Amino acid sequence: MPTVNPQIFRKFKLDSAPKRRAQPQFSPTGRPTKQPRKTHTKSRNGCATCKRNRVKCDEGHPICGRCSKRQEGCVYEEKPSPELRDNVGLQEIVLCDQLLDNRAEHERLEWRIETDLAYSFINNILNTVSPYRPQREPNISAAAMTPSTHLTQHLAKCIDTSFQSYPGCELFHRFVLPNCAATPALMHGLLALSARQLQHLQPSCQFHERAYLFHTQVATRLLNQELTQATIAVKNLDFIFATCLLINMISFATDETIPSNSWLFMSDSASIDNALNWFMVQQGMGYLSKILNRNPNGSVWNTELDADTSCNPLFVIKDGLPSYSDLELIPQTLAEICRITADSTPGNNSYYTPLVLLSRAFRIKSLGLGNLNSYLSFGPHVPQSYRILLRQKDERALLLFMLWLMLFEEETCWWIGARTRNEYAAVLWLLSRSEDQRIREVARDPTVFVRSNASV
Repeated sequence: MPTVNPQIFRKFKLDSAPKRRAQPQFSPTGRPTKQPRKTHTKSRNGCATCKRNRVKCDEGHPICGRCSKRQEGCVYEEKPSPELRDNVGLQEIVLCDQLLDNRAEHERLEWRIETDLAYSFINNILNTVSPYRPQREPNISAAAMTPSTHLTQHLAKCIDTSFQSYPGCELFHRFVLPNCAATPALMHGLLALSARQLQHLQPSCQFHERAYLFHTQVATRLLNQELTQATIAVKNLDFIFATCLLINMISFATDETIPSNSWLFMSDSASIDNALNWFMVQQGMGYLSKILNRNPNGSVWNTELDADTSCNPLFVIKDGLPSYSDLELIPQTLAEICRITADSTPGNNSYYTPLVLLSRAFRIKSLGLGNLNSYLSFGPHVPQSYRILLRQKDERALLLFMLWLMLFEEETCWWIGARTRNEYAAVLWLLSRSEDQRIREVARDPTVFVRSNASV
């Protein structure tokens, strides 16, 4: 009779078999003793990456120490605070899209996005005035992105580090944030800025990148819908301006550090448009600024910024032509290069307004009165004719462009410094090889422009 190995039976267990219980331990008095519980060292509020790797997380925000050292994606699970639970608007972001009427579809899109969504797609969206709604194919793969609640919790810190002036921070904390839930475009713009800064802090994290691209696309589409309306409600002007400002900041930001990758060294028209979009999109700010200035009810932006004593009134842009005194601020060398004469006007010389703006900016900088807001006003207020010349790589337009970038030489803000330094190096390299000796001389020593304004 064949024998059965008893080891085989150890592999099986009857469901009805009684469970083996640990034998109780007794004290010398005969009473059962309570077994001490092992020390619990697990972090319950740690990031998802540390939990997945079963390691203790130091719970650092926005990036924990372990993920920062390992250059891994650091995303915290969505656990709204009591304040966020009470604020339905921050939990439920309304996308105002017919495709998102179903709540399940809303939540799915809020957490997931196509993996092939790229920068060029966003740039095309930013560069058009017509609304566009991307169609989701059922067979397209998707990947997770940073949850909106995590981006919301990072907003306060993001604003403090993105706005260098006190009025700007105060305005966003007291006016924009408390009212953003009622304006979908503004809400998505804030989430996009939060995700963009997180992606800047941790470039290897694709979750942040996808969230930044997704919310930028939605904010831009909704903003375009507002701007294409026959009439814009006065009460919405301040929020529309805030949304446009956020989109400008997002498009301005870059992590590029190689000057040779600049649009200046591209030949394909579509590539140039996408790469230069960060500057071209600023035109919308100038358009909205004029509307706000003409608003009879006033604007919270003008009210708050006027209270900033560091903003010099010499830099205020008016609809009328610059006065003749502005011409006296322009160095003679640049006036000759750009063919500026006493008869020049913004209508007959495309370099006139940009050169006057730069002259004012360097003048107030030499007096110690300049600030980031005054320097950034150049982009929104230059005429379209100048933008076209810049797009065509006209050397005079590039020279003024380089001088504007030089204003930010000491700027360290995360969304400004990298862009201006990289573009400045690219323009300087190109103009140093110009056939015009005067342009080469200014490119070789651009500080002559600063010294000329300081002596006035």
